Amino acid sequence: MRLRSKKTKMQVAWISDSFEQINGVSTYIKNILPLLNKQLDIKLFTGRVTNDYEFPVFSMPHISFPFLPEYDIISPFFKKIDANLIHVHSAYLLGLRSSRLDMKKIVTTHFHPYNFLESFFGQNQPKIFRDLMWRYIIWFLNQFDIVITQTRAKEKTFKTQGLKTRIEVVPNGMDMSKSIEHTELKVDFRKKFGIRGDFALFLGRLDASKRPDWVIEVAKRLPHRQFVIIGRGTLEKKLPHPKNVHFIREYISAEDKIGAYHSASMILMPSAVGVEMEGLVAQEAMLCKTPVLHSDDDVLNEVVGKGGIACRSIEELKEKTELLFEDNELREELGERALEAVGKRDINKSVEKLIKIYDSL
Repeated sequence: MRLRSKKTKMQVAWISDSFEQINGVSTYIKNILPLLNKQLDIKLFTGRVTNDYEFPVFSMPHISFPFLPEYDIISPFFKKIDANLIHVHSAYLLGLRSSRLDMKKIVTTHFHPYNFLESFFGQNQPKIFRDLMWRYIIWFLNQFDIVITQTRAKEKTFKTQGLKTRIEVVPNGMDMSKSIEHTELKVDFRKKFGIRGDFALFLGRLDASKRPDWVIEVAKRLPHRQFVIIGRGTLEKKLPHPKNVHFIREYISAEDKIGAYHSASMILMPSAVGVEMEGLVAQEAMLCKTPVLHSDDDVLNEVVGKGGIACRSIEELKEKTELLFEDNELREELGERALEAVGKRDINKSVEKLIKIYDSL
């Protein structure tokens, strides 16, 4: 890796249409840009900006999307992007405009056709629209010099769909310094949200792709066990409310989230096969030594490894949930393996690899 003096830092523009939304991409950007900014001249270009950050952020002209006000429609034509290269993290108007700029370009695959269509069609997405979205995404990605995927599994998926450009695999990365025990948080989380006893946790969007309905069904079949579901989404008003399920329908703080992971006996992540890009929630839980019961998905199998158990059906998820409730020794063993597995995705290693990739252009 070539070292640069402070005066000759590489100028890199990061592009995101949806930086201040509450999602995994936003979390990733907020975690990694302060680290990258120590070695490079980083600027983030996005839509709305309402807070201060540890790196320069530039707000492009924008309006709220009428049907989904948390999303911005950005007009990307009125502010020049000066940089040695750009790194794109979305495929909407700002990302699309950036893909056409005459400079070195990198894109990270944070998106999937399922995610584009879910807000409009939910689980029943017409095949014709899925096919069209795949065509758009592959066309979009092929405009770049380098495409970054977070897992080998997704690298294979995009190649199968027709991606031709150079691919690099770089995990989003986790901050391993956050893997310490938080005994006080365990007590605070339970007290704050009125939870007593052991519980299995689901944390994420209440959308069809995350399959919270699987968790509800498992709870019905295990009425003597307690479950906690944290999140909001398109299904939140449609899901049944068994007595042994405690719903927290709000975006909880980072501290409360860590408390939830440490307090839970396990985390349930039965996402639909093929829609996870890296499994951020699984990794956050693993950082807290919390075992993961997940769907038999290539991405989650790769990321979680021996730190959890893959479940191919609701019945198998129910059986493994009961097993972990009963077997403290197995939970502890899986927890240790989970921390070891997520250690391979250290965010500092991701920073080093990104800089090498930038230097290669």
